[in-house]
Amino acid sequence: MDELDWDEFAPAYYQNQLESRTTVVEDVIAFLRSKKVLPVSDLIDVAGGAGRYLPMAKEVESYKLLDFSTEMLRFAQQEADKLGVKNVQMMKRSFEDFLENEESVEVIFTAANPALDNTQKLERMLKKMDQACVIIRVVSSKDDLFLPLEKRLGIYEDDPMTSKDLMDQFEAYLDQSDYSYQVKEFTYVLKEEITRSLMEDYYEEYKEDQRLADFLDQHFLQDDQISTTRLTYRLLLIQQKSTPRWHK
Repeated sequence: MDELDWDEFAPAYYQNQLESRTTVVEDVIAFLRSKKVLPVSDLIDVAGGAGRYLPMAKEVESYKLLDFSTEMLRFAQQEADKLGVKNVQMMKRSFEDFLENEESVEVIFTAANPALDNTQKLERMLKKMDQACVIIRVVSSKDDLFLPLEKRLGIYEDDPMTSKDLMDQFEAYLDQSDYSYQVKEFTYVLKEEITRSLMEDYYEEYKEDQRLADFLDQHFLQDDQISTTRLTYRLLLIQQKSTPRWHK
């Protein structure tokens, strides 16, 4: 996706952020505090999007949020205003621009960064950290209603925002590097009441497909169905070798 695509996607992205029912932001901040990464004087939130992790600014003297989407930065500023944080600087820059700049920073934080997609970029990014680098991504997202149906219909596709393989690659790289790293996973179980009519509307193009009818008859005999989603984030905390290594 280019800048225009992200600008167009920003309102939906921000709305999803507002509707999130996990405590991952609070849990990440608590974890980083327990590891003495926070509080810190200087942190940059790379590909910070609509500012989901801006509550971290309360733990930082100078917080920079970098993104190349004008609309994402606009929503991030709304979040900063809501939180009342005055120490945040919004920076319109691409991830590649950030990597090419020789400036270093105490703590680099990046969540669900689509541009961080290989170990070469990871290596370049790590050279810019003075104290720590934190990477967090969703590595598993599975529900017990939509996923089985889409597999039955033959339309299931892996979520592009779920990147277990990439995080595994990063860990394999770090095992051979001059860095120490720690791994922490955060898992949330989310439940939502789903009606048959919602399913019928969502999969309207398959309304004549007997497989859909059979599935709905099986799962919506009398009452509405409770859909359960199990969502797991993986965090990598990367530092210099002087920090002891531990694993999951």
